Amino acid sequence: MSFTAVGVDGCRAGWVCAGYDGRHWVLVLIPSLEDLLPLLAPSAIVCIDMPIGLSENGVRACDQAARRQLGPRASSVFPAPPRLALEEAAYTDINSESKRRYGRGVSKQAFYLLPRIRELESILLRPEVRTLNWHETHPELCFAALNNGAPMPHNKKSEAGRLERLVILKRALGESVVTSVYDSFAAEVPRARCQLDDIVDALVCGVVASLDDAERRFVPDEPTECDARGVPMRICYPAMK
Repeated sequence: MSFTAVGVDGCRAGWVCAGYDGRHWVLVLIPSLEDLLPLLAPSAIVCIDMPIGLSENGVRACDQAARRQLGPRASSVFPAPPRLALEEAAYTDINSESKRRYGRGVSKQAFYLLPRIRELESILLRPEVRTLNWHETHPELCFAALNNGAPMPHNKKSEAGRLERLVILKRALGESVVTSVYDSFAAEVPRARCQLDDIVDALVCGVVASLDDAERRFVPDEPTECDARGVPMRICYPAMK
């Protein structure tokens, strides 16, 4: 199977990917992003729930804009770490150095994601990877857009939150697709390897990846902010429906 669109979310076993080949959806579990590359069609769109591009001080306009749009779900957009955090170091050292330089620390959540951020950066530096086809995506921003701009009422880890997000996915992909793909994968993969909300997040990222360019939006609207490598820092999500 060669994916033309893929949604990717981190999970305990590595990464969970919702891939679309133009006809069928499938969920796969991979230990590293390198394992995804052979599965991609030449011009595949990849939407991943992970920061692409880090600012020097950890403040990104795209995160601030996403929080404003999400209102009651604003806390789901965690502060991205500053670029200095990519250096291998203990949390206390990274946190204190960030405070010294920028007057703000690095959250534990951001610190624990650093290996994944480093992994993604290394993949995007590879010459065979079409960097412009990889988009940072935020699941809660996507669900809100697919819900006519209204953020989800319940936390994604709750049963009510999971069910309301599945309703949105069934509306976007079709009930039979979500039921067969999600249910079978959730039944086969132990929760110790992949949580249910990780599967749901990968699927909504896949929805965005499968859209036409005209059906995707970004925050901010224009790529006004780039990281030290010249990579635009912006978050992709669907046009509101």
